[in-house]
Amino acid sequence: MARHEAAWWAERIEELSRGGDAAEIARRYGVRERTLIWWRSELQRRSRKRTKQRLLPVVVAPRRVEIEVARPELEVVVDVGPSRMVLRGAVRVEHLAAIVSASARAC
Repeated sequence: MARHEAAWWAERIEELSRGGDAAEIARRYGVRERTLIWWRSELQRRSRKRTKQRLLPVVVAPRRVEIEVARPELEVVVDVGPSRMVLRGAVRVEHLAAIVSASARAC
């Protein structure tokens, strides 16, 4: 049995994909039906391997952080997107900044 190149098999697979019968095509060209079917899957695999993966752009939208201070010494309300955080008691500016920063990164 003669060995054929991938291009030769691609022509047989094209014939098969147009609705040909695998057994009849194999008989006509003097190859085994199983080999014809194997080449179909092999050429598909090679085609997928050659297909270059595309990287899609990613856009990160800035988050809107709203801070509403009702009474600084008693209650601080922080809205980050759909989340709301209420802090009661004495809140230092450094703590508030760290909380807002951490909540914005977590979402």
